[in-house]
Amino acid sequence: MKSQFTKFRLGDIAEVQTGPFGSQLHQKDYVEKGTPIITVEHLGDNRIIHNNMPNVSEEDKERLSKYQIFEGDIVFSRVGSVDRRAYVTKKEDGWLFSGRCLRVRVKDSRVSSLYLSYYFGLESFKEYIRRIAVGATMPSINTQILSDIEIQIPSIEYQLKVADKLFSIDEMIENNKETNKTLEVMVHSLYKHYFVNFGPFKDGNFIDSEQGEIPEGWKIVSNKDVFEFAYGKALRKKDRVLGNVPVIGSGGQVDWHDTSIVKGPSIVVGRKGNAGTITWVDEDYYPIDTTFYINNNLISIYYLYFALHQQHLEDKGTDSAVPGLNREVAYSQKLILPPDSVVQEFENKVKALFDKIAANNRENYSLIETRNYLLQHLLLEDGTSES
Repeated sequence: MKSQFTKFRLGDIAEVQTGPFGSQLHQKDYVEKGTPIITVEHLGDNRIIHNNMPNVSEEDKERLSKYQIFEGDIVFSRVGSVDRRAYVTKKEDGWLFSGRCLRVRVKDSRVSSLYLSYYFGLESFKEYIRRIAVGATMPSINTQILSDIEIQIPSIEYQLKVADKLFSIDEMIENNKETNKTLEVMVHSLYKHYFVNFGPFKDGNFIDSEQGEIPEGWKIVSNKDVFEFAYGKALRKKDRVLGNVPVIGSGGQVDWHDTSIVKGPSIVVGRKGNAGTITWVDEDYYPIDTTFYINNNLISIYYLYFALHQQHLEDKGTDSAVPGLNREVAYSQKLILPPDSVVQEFENKVKALFDKIAANNRENYSLIETRNYLLQHLLLEDGTSES
C-alpha cells in the first residue's frame, strides 16, 4: 500500500509564507469596513471562522498584497496552537492573513491543496508538528520548519476523490450549523415578542413593577421561588469512562462519560471559572462541580433558558482569581412570571425549533465521527516523517 504514495518535502510542492511583521500592520490601521484579515482565532476545524474580523483599507490591502490569501490556500497558526489550520474557500478569496499565521500555497499539479489540508488534520500529523515546534512556553513554527516537513501523497486522482468525499461531509456539517443559527434567531425573536415587547398582550391592561410595566396578572418573583440551583457533582478524570453521555462544565461540554445524573433538556449555569454562563443541554448529561444545574423548576425550562439570559448572571460573579457565582446572589435575581397558559403557549411554539436544533446537532456529531474515521482510513494513516 505504501508504494502507492510519493514522498515530498512540503517546500518543494508548496510556497510557505509568513504573515506581515508587526511593524507593517498595527491595530490602529484597522477600519470598520474593508478587507478582512484573519489571525489564529479565526482558524476553525479546517474552516475560517467569520466572527469578529478586523478589516483593513483598500490602500493597506494593496500595500500588503503579498499577504493575500486565495481559494485553495491553507493557513496555519504560527504560534501557540501550531496544529491549527484552515482551508481557504471562495468566500475568503482576496482576504489577508496576519503575522501570527503561515500560508501554504500549493504549486505542484500532482498535489490537491484540499486533500493536503485534510492530510494536515490527521491526528498523527498534528502530534508531529506539535513535537517539532520550537519554544517551551509558547510553541512556534516558521517557514523553514514547515517547508522541511516530509509528507506522503497518493495519486492526484485518488486525492481528488477523497478530498471531494470529505469536503461534502464538511459542507453538510456547515449547512446544519447555518440552519441552527437561523433557528436560534427565530426562538430568540419569539421570546422577545412574547416577554420583552409583550406583542400578543399589547391591547390588554398593564401594571407597574420593579421591572417596568408588565401585563396585568403577571408577577415579579425571585429565582428561588421558581427553581433550584442544584450543585453539579465532582468527576475525577481517572473515574471517567468513555461513553455517549456529555460531561458539562462551566464553559460547556468538556468530556464524555458512560453515566448521566441529570435528564435533558436542561440548563447548566457556570458556578466557577466561566461564572454565570448559560448552557442548554438537550440530552441526559453529567454536570461537574464547577456548575449549577436547574432543578425542581415550576415553570417551563424553555422559558427559563431565555429568562436567565436576561439576568446577565455573568456580571454577578465575584471578582477573584477564579471567578465564582454565589448561589444566594443567583437566587435573589428577579424574573417575570407569566401565567402558565402563556408560558405553555410559548413552549409549544419553540419546542419544535429546539428539537430541530438538537436533531441537527446529533446529525453533525455523527457526520464528524464519519469524517474522522474516513480521515484515518482514506488518507495515509501515518505519513509524517521524523527524519
